[in-house]
Amino acid sequence: MAITTIESKNTDNYLIWKHSNRDLSIGSQIIVNESEEALLFENGQLLHILQAGKHKISSGNIPGLDGIIRRSIGNNPVIKIDIWFVSKVVSTDYKWGIQLQVKDNIHQLIVPVGSYGSILLKIEDPSSFVMQVVGKNKNLKKEELKNFILPCIERSLKEYIAEKIKDGSLDVFSIETILGKASANVKDALKSVFEKYGLTVVDFFVQGIQVQGESPEYKKIKESLADAASLKIRAKAASEAKEFYKDQKELEDLNKSVEEEHYPTEVIERTKSNKKQELKNESKTSQEIGNVKDRLEYLRELLDSGLITKADYDKKRFKLLDQI
Repeated sequence: MAITTIESKNTDNYLIWKHSNRDLSIGSQIIVNESEEALLFENGQLLHILQAGKHKISSGNIPGLDGIIRRSIGNNPVIKIDIWFVSKVVSTDYKWGIQLQVKDNIHQLIVPVGSYGSILLKIEDPSSFVMQVVGKNKNLKKEELKNFILPCIERSLKEYIAEKIKDGSLDVFSIETILGKASANVKDALKSVFEKYGLTVVDFFVQGIQVQGESPEYKKIKESLADAASLKIRAKAASEAKEFYKDQKELEDLNKSVEEEHYPTEVIERTKSNKKQELKNESKTSQEIGNVKDRLEYLRELLDSGLITKADYDKKRFKLLDQI
């Protein structure tokens, strides 16, 4: 049998590719690219993993092949092995999107929630991955791996949301505020799941999560929460107005007291002027700070209620802080 050269004909669309020729003569050569590893199997048993470089099939050259080579010497100088080429590159092509049915225990609602993001994966243990995921197939495309991981992402995210709703720290009107915490939690959950398949989660991001559509019940409660937030702001403003009128009453009482003591007109007028200016300065400073504080609290309530996005919240918050 002629000496042959075995190398990967893999494309960017494939993560794993099995060479079609499993009959190798002594002296044949296996070429492994820099971004790959080559796995050598006999009858489903891993013999050896070849790193990047040129590898000649000869006695003592590749660990695990000596026994096969000894059996082949004679009338049949051919060895039969399966050669798998596996990509070692971290894949950044995985954009995911899922839909969940979420039950809100606080408001007794069941609403559809959509979420999307990205995940970075690496095949850390090629032999485990080939045996457990690829199996008897001859290759694995990136899209096929995506179909494998999507149910795991859906289950982990759903469990996290359900846990937060159960302990009362989350409802469907504040669900857009959990992106960072959800990303970290789901990433840890996926790491433990994928590890047994030879996969490593390099990074995971939940980039968006929100209620899909608006049922009449959801819309009604959302409007009620917005009205409640507005009423709270107006009530606080009324309370501060009451304090202002109280200060005015104190000024009037002071005027009356000074006049009854028969102080010189110059002293009386200066005292009145100083007190008025003092009250004016206090009122202005208190009002400015109070207005900024109220508007910051109002913005936070709108964000928690799901009425504005996190980006809108941050933009308006920085603008208000610049006024102080």
